[in-house]
Amino acid sequence: MAEGRDSRGLAEQLAPLMRDVRQRTAVIQPVSQVLLRVNAKPGTDRFADCVRKILPWMSNRSGRPLPHAAWNLESFELSDVGAQPTAAVSLADPRFWAARLDDADRNVPQRTWITEVAVGLQPEGDVLFGARLVCASRGEAPGFERTVPGFVKAITQLGVELDGRPIAAGGPTLIEREVDVDDLVDLLEDPARRCPAVVIALPEGSCDANQAVIDAGELSRKVLGAAHVFLITGPATFHLTDRMGKEMSVFRAAVRIYRRGFNRGRDEPVRHPLFLPERIRAWGDDGVKGFAGYLRDQVLATSVRGSDREDELPAFRTVRQMAAQRERDEARKRGGSADELLDLYKDDNERLQRELAEQLEYYDSEVKQAQSEREQAQQEAQEARGQLLALRERVRALEKAVKGGTAQAHATPIPEQLDDLATWARDNLSGFVVVHNRAVQGAKKSEFMDPSLTYKALLLLRDLYVPMRVEGGKERKEAFELAARELGLENSPVGEAVKQYPTEYTVNFGGLPRTIDWHLKKGDSREPRHCFRLYYFWDEDSQCVVVGWLTSHLRNSMS
Repeated sequence: MAEGRDSRGLAEQLAPLMRDVRQRTAVIQPVSQVLLRVNAKPGTDRFADCVRKILPWMSNRSGRPLPHAAWNLESFELSDVGAQPTAAVSLADPRFWAARLDDADRNVPQRTWITEVAVGLQPEGDVLFGARLVCASRGEAPGFERTVPGFVKAITQLGVELDGRPIAAGGPTLIEREVDVDDLVDLLEDPARRCPAVVIALPEGSCDANQAVIDAGELSRKVLGAAHVFLITGPATFHLTDRMGKEMSVFRAAVRIYRRGFNRGRDEPVRHPLFLPERIRAWGDDGVKGFAGYLRDQVLATSVRGSDREDELPAFRTVRQMAAQRERDEARKRGGSADELLDLYKDDNERLQRELAEQLEYYDSEVKQAQSEREQAQQEAQEARGQLLALRERVRALEKAVKGGTAQAHATPIPEQLDDLATWARDNLSGFVVVHNRAVQGAKKSEFMDPSLTYKALLLLRDLYVPMRVEGGKERKEAFELAARELGLENSPVGEAVKQYPTEYTVNFGGLPRTIDWHLKKGDSREPRHCFRLYYFWDEDSQCVVVGWLTSHLRNSMS
C-alpha cells in the first residue's frame, strides 16, 4: 500500500461530511391539520373572536410579550432577542388573518414545532379557521406523538362545524336512535367529507359509555377538529348493520375507521379497517393504551395527506406574499419614492429567499416520505401476495383431501433436518407464523443437536401463542406457558441487547425495520450444540408472529 493512502472505505470517509449535511438540512414532517367553520352569530364579530382565542396561546410561547399591533389584530413580526420567531399578517379585504410561530422543543435539540393558523371571513358571515402543525428536525429525528394545537379547543367553544356537521369540544357524538344512525350514514357516504370518521361501538345491549373498549372522550379531544368521533350504543348498532350490511358495520365493542370517499356498494371492507375488542386489548405491550395511541396517530396522519390541503385556507407564506404585493401597490399609488419601493422589494426578496429555502427542504422531505411510503406499500403488497398464495395452496390441498376422502385429523409432520425449513413453514404455518429469510439462512447453519425442537417451537407459536395474542384470556396464556415448559422452553423479552446491538436484532418486514425483541430459549451454554434460541416479534397489522433468527444465540451483554 502506498504511504499515506487512506485505507478506509469511501462511505467511512464521507461519514463526517454526511453528518454535517444532516445537521444543516431539516427533516420536515407534517403532524396534523384542522379546518373548521365557525358559525356566524348576530351581534358578534366571530372573526375577531377567533383571533383573540389564538393570541393568548401565541403569547405564552413567543418568549417576549406580543406588540400592541397583535392585540389590535394588525400585522406584526416579533424578532426581539430571546423571542421565538412569531409573526402575523392581516388583510382588510377580504378580511383575513394568518400567523406563524416557531416553537423550539424543550427536550429534543434542534427540533422545532411550526404552527400556522389562518382565519378568514366568509361572505355570508361564517368564519373559516385552519391550523397546521409541522415538526422540523435537524440531525437526529426521533419519533413523536401527533397532536393538534391547544387553541383548537378554545375555537370549538364558539360553535363550529366539521365537514358541515356540528362538533363539540366536550367529547364524541352519541349515536343512540335510529335517526342518529341515518345521520351517521349520510355523513359517512357524503362525497364532500374530508375527515376520517371513527365509530366506537358499545357491547351488545349496552348504553353505558364506560363500557367502550377505549376512552371515546379522550380520543375525541386528541383529534379535535381533524376527525369525527362517534360512540354508538349496542342497540343502535343493529340499525347500523341494517343500513350498511354486516361487512361494513361496527358492533360488539369494536372500533372502525371510515376513510374519506366511503362507498358501501363499491369499497372493500379492508379499506375501512375494523378492530375487534380482543385484538385491541392484546395490542402490543401496552394493550388498550397502545391501540389508542396508534388510532390517534393514524387519524392525524390522514389529516395532512392529500393535495388539497391549501384549497380552503392558504399557507402563511402565501398570505404574506399577498400582503407584500399590496403594500408595494399602495406605495406606487400614493407616489412613494424609488428608495421606499426599493426597500420594500429588498425586504420581500429576503423573505422569499428564506421561504424558498424552507420550501425546498419541505418538498425534499415530502418526496422522501412519499418514496418511503411507496416502497413500504410495495413490500407489504409482495408479502401479502406471498402469504395469500401460500394460504390458497393450503386450502386447495385440504379441499383435495376432503374430496378424496383422505382428510383426517393428524399431527403436523416433524422433519428430521432443517434443510427444507422454508417449504415446511410455507405449507404449515402460513397465516400464523412468518419465518423470515434471515431465520431460514440461520437455521441452515444450525449446530443444535435436536432439529425437531425448531419445528415444535414453531408449532407452539402457531397453535398456542397466536391464539393467545389474538383472542387473549388467562386460560390461553396458561396453556401456552405450560406447553412451552413441557418442551423445556422459556419465553422472555430479549432485553437491553436490542439497544446495544440493534443491527443483530433488526429485520425488515412490511417495508420497515422491525426489532426482534422476544425469544424462546433453551439452555444457557455457549456451545451451539446445547443452546437453542428462536427470536421473534409480534406484528399487530398482520396478526402474525415473525421469526427473525434461528437457532443460535445472538450477541448480548453476556456474550
